[in-house]
Amino acid sequence: MAGGADFPHVVLVGAAHLDRIAVSDAAFQPGCSNPGRVIERLGGASFNAALALRAFGARTHLVSACGGDAVAERIGVELDLAGIADARISWLDRRSATYTALVDASGDLVGGVADMAIYERLVPRVLSRRHLKDLFGSADGLLVDANLPADALEHLASCEPGKPVAAIAVSPAKAARLRGALPDLSILFASRAEAARLFDLEGDATDVAIVNAIAETGLPRAVITDGPRPVLVIADGKALRQAPPPVDSIADVVGAGDTLAGTAFHATLSGRPLVDAVRTGLVAASLRITTGLTEASAARAPSLADALPAPQPITA
Repeated sequence: MAGGADFPHVVLVGAAHLDRIAVSDAAFQPGCSNPGRVIERLGGASFNAALALRAFGARTHLVSACGGDAVAERIGVELDLAGIADARISWLDRRSATYTALVDASGDLVGGVADMAIYERLVPRVLSRRHLKDLFGSADGLLVDANLPADALEHLASCEPGKPVAAIAVSPAKAARLRGALPDLSILFASRAEAARLFDLEGDATDVAIVNAIAETGLPRAVITDGPRPVLVIADGKALRQAPPPVDSIADVVGAGDTLAGTAFHATLSGRPLVDAVRTGLVAASLRITTGLTEASAARAPSLADALPAPQPITA
């Protein structure tokens, strides 16, 4: 492996942007000025997954799109501080992507605006540039997210035959972009709502219905999350439910699924079975939303994963 068995080299292609979260101090009143606070931080599925990969020692490059503005500069600084190699493509006359959310005092989303049109510029022709082809060729695996256009996802899934390619579905609205890429993916990471949209299922589809829908696509492995409830793991013709660790106090749920994806993909590249990789990923996600995922806490993840309940088989 290019990065070594324990420290693989992963190239991530997708979202890295600025999140602005406006939190009301009380119940949100539409049409009024609401007292509260605004939090700014970096987000995006690929960026969050890259942070998890770095915590477990992987070498990472992040390919994304940015404009010629202060947001792009800030993202560059954060990538450097995190030890994530910056392989973004710049359009100096465009705005970098941002996400602005209004959140009630209860934590419920009131509404949001996703200004992410710049990601649509990551088309196959752009992703076929020589330096990117060389970068993809040097990687042990690619991790992509559905913020990219559908044709770009298909291109990335098939551009390096035989190389593991995992995908994060991102949201129900964007999950369908992955349909054309499914036959060439190694692993899909999605929530139940995203899987329902992707596979044209009802929102209350059973585990068996999801497993059967995935089997029909030929996708070999998938991880389907359901908030704090057990995760559905599909691999090697088997389907299992894996309970996550208990979490008492949540600081912030943002990025939990991306952390699971990055951590589990890292573990599979290091030769571990998917269900074992997911167990470690669940622990990493729980650390992310409570005390924070760092190199020090990541070192404890394998032993914490060993303490999780055994996975349960799913039968028709």
